[in-house]
Amino acid sequence: MSSSSVVLYRGLLDGWQEVATPREKVRYLHRAVRERHSEVHRISVSTYDHECDILKTYVDSTDNGNPLSYHQVKLSNVASLNRLKRDKRSRIINDLSSLRGGSEHLQKIRDTGGFLASFTVPMFVEGRFLGFVFFNSRERGVFNEQNQPFLELVAHLLAMVVGAGLQQLETLRGALKTATYFSHHRDPETGEHLERMARFSRLIARELARARGYNDEFVEDIFWFAPIHDIGKIAIADEILLKPGKLTPEEFERMKEHTLKGKEIIHNMLDNFSIRNDRNIEMVSNIAVYHHENVDGSGYPHGLKGEDIPLEARIVAVADVFDALTSERPYKKAWSNDEAYTELERLSGWKLDPVCVEALCCNRKEVEQIQQLFRDDLDYQHG
Repeated sequence: MSSSSVVLYRGLLDGWQEVATPREKVRYLHRAVRERHSEVHRISVSTYDHECDILKTYVDSTDNGNPLSYHQVKLSNVASLNRLKRDKRSRIINDLSSLRGGSEHLQKIRDTGGFLASFTVPMFVEGRFLGFVFFNSRERGVFNEQNQPFLELVAHLLAMVVGAGLQQLETLRGALKTATYFSHHRDPETGEHLERMARFSRLIARELARARGYNDEFVEDIFWFAPIHDIGKIAIADEILLKPGKLTPEEFERMKEHTLKGKEIIHNMLDNFSIRNDRNIEMVSNIAVYHHENVDGSGYPHGLKGEDIPLEARIVAVADVFDALTSERPYKKAWSNDEAYTELERLSGWKLDPVCVEALCCNRKEVEQIQQLFRDDLDYQHG
């Protein structure tokens, strides 16, 4: 790195530790960029789901509203971006108005956002592709050899931020999947169940975010933390967890403890992995503790009602119930999707949040795609 680049880097890092979330860091960097290049009106980060080949909007900083929230696309369907990933190369387009048609992404950036120039940088950390950083301007011809090195430094910083955050979350999820593997003979829910319900949860969160104004970061956090909902079952005794018949009232009270036990386990895991973000801690704790609350107040552990139940827990509850209904288990056959949708509607309004139910039910094609990608290995033989 040149001496001038080191100076730029140090300038960007001033005050860096004072901001916590990826969205705050993007906004901080955008302000620093605007001090040098006021023509950069937008910085946006999209992340890549390798298992689904999905590129998803994640965090952004835009001077006048983000034209591309809650957007996702199969990367293999966007040839130009796929080439940038393959070749590990940046791209400048200094007159978007000259391009005819184009992808939905391009049309929204150009026609809705009014952006006329773009600079796209693929993000890689230790050789792994993470997604893209997009710089946009409402002026033509602004990206060039003079500002490109500085903007690539910014993109590198963002790759570090996103990469570090995702690595923490993947480590946390990996620990959960390991715990699930070792407890597989105790509670026969597969890792594919966790993958499906995480993506069902993200689907629901995306629909609600559009209506309620939540950002893309909220949607992705739901995706990452949804699989941790039942981690507390690790602490439940075999004679209760594996009992084939109906639990006695006393046994059911002990089963309920998995929600609060889950919170304890999660806080220990977060401490062990040095995840200190208060917003993340609150969300993941809410999911573990409150995903068995019912909207009419008849659930547990605290008998919360309606909006008093954290939204993330209401989202995960619907995703979890739907996947449980449509999955085969040693003790039951899988329900058809139609049967499960009917059951969700029956549960809507007293057990499940009606808005969350509707958000899942109106995206049936995407639900089927998730189910196809993450099929169970139906081997429930116990040794």
